[in-house]
Amino acid sequence: MKESFLKALTLFLLSFLLLWPHASAHAGFLGAGKPAPGAPPGTWVVGDTPATTAGSPILFVHGLNSSALTWFEPNDMFVHTYEQGFPSAYINLHPDKSNWQNGELLAEKIRDIYHHFGEKVTIVAHSKGGVDTQTALLHYGAEPYVKEVITLGSPHHGSELANLAYSNWAGWLAEIIGQRSEGTDSLQTGNMAYFRAQTDGLISAQSVPFSTISGTSWGSFGSALYFGGVYLQFFGTNDGAVTVNSSRLSYARELASNRWDHMQVAQGHLIFPLLQAQMGAQAKEEEHAKSMSATIIRGGQFNENGSQAFAIEPNVKKAQISVLANEKLDSAELHSPDGQVYSVAAVAAEQEHSVFYGAYAHHFKLDHPSAGEWELKMKHPQTTAYLAVIALEGGVSPAIAFDGVRLQSDIDPNAIDVSKTRYTIHVNDDNITANAASLHALPPQKDTSQTITIDIEGMTRNGDRFERTIVANRYVDKHGTIYE
Repeated sequence: MKESFLKALTLFLLSFLLLWPHASAHAGFLGAGKPAPGAPPGTWVVGDTPATTAGSPILFVHGLNSSALTWFEPNDMFVHTYEQGFPSAYINLHPDKSNWQNGELLAEKIRDIYHHFGEKVTIVAHSKGGVDTQTALLHYGAEPYVKEVITLGSPHHGSELANLAYSNWAGWLAEIIGQRSEGTDSLQTGNMAYFRAQTDGLISAQSVPFSTISGTSWGSFGSALYFGGVYLQFFGTNDGAVTVNSSRLSYARELASNRWDHMQVAQGHLIFPLLQAQMGAQAKEEEHAKSMSATIIRGGQFNENGSQAFAIEPNVKKAQISVLANEKLDSAELHSPDGQVYSVAAVAAEQEHSVFYGAYAHHFKLDHPSAGEWELKMKHPQTTAYLAVIALEGGVSPAIAFDGVRLQSDIDPNAIDVSKTRYTIHVNDDNITANAASLHALPPQKDTSQTITIDIEGMTRNGDRFERTIVANRYVDKHGTIYE
């Protein structure tokens, strides 16, 4: 009896070892149902099988700082997909890796998912997942397994918020909350311009068709996407994380651009009817984003008590001030030049797709703020990192413009005393001494990404002090060609 058992066990082990290579190739498949929290990158699940199939299988791809759970909690996309008769799969990628790393992993799993269903899949990708998907198709050979791709609020041209995370002022905060990641870096606008140069030339009439959907709302005052919307408003219409311009591709159909924020643009009850209907609109013209500089950015670290001064010039109609910190502050106040004190009006945690996920945004909103020096005062019992963004409407903002490729500022001498304008410049956190004449002469370091933070201090023609901050990113290839 014992001998028979040992023989059976030996045969089982031999069979398992012989079949092991085949089994490991499909190790990412976790079965059917809701994905488990914390499932590793490369794992995927399938949705419940609909009684009647209405179309090709859909593979859902998540974005930055997210997981496959984004389609289930707090989302009803998986419900609508099942109820409308579409087989589905949901994959986990690295939440914080670059599009190159995720694209290679995704290409491998797309092949597995194709073989599971026995037919090509439609990919629906949210946010950075759209960039990861295009990388998988055009650079890692996944096109033969894909029928079409629909991207939802994807930053195809990068995000200025990613630039901000790598600015000199954001260093303390971004390091503490872990958002200077490879994923965030890959979304800087210069890096994405270089990716577009490597990718768009591969598109042909035989390529898998792409369609896009975008949002134009960043919610009400103090909401989770409000900070992103405040900062991005000077770069164009946006959904609180991605501008509409960035969500578009010249060769892709735009199915819709509506008043959704970055989270709503992936919600099943709002978006699935568009996916199902496959509305076909021609790609739309890009809007012209405002080129003026209208923000002051400051940041750092404090222990128990912190303060930050900044100047507001006359004729500013509105100031929207957001203070990001790695913890919810015990208190935050604004002290005006005439002695008035303003308490924080709203606090919101940055949502999971934000490049500042893990931070708390403390918001102020001022109409016709007094001209002069303001002071931000903060209190918290632990050592705290912060990033303050002051967005101004009016004042000298229309008199300051910037060309990121040539690193050239354009200041209207009728509004600003150019002789009293001073620049402090950081390139990848290194301080560079420059003036108005030498800005464009900063040497481009080849084969690298450069995040440039420019702080401007000066005087108006009427003798009033003003401040502004410009953040830009550019990629310089090995030939010295600049992408911005």
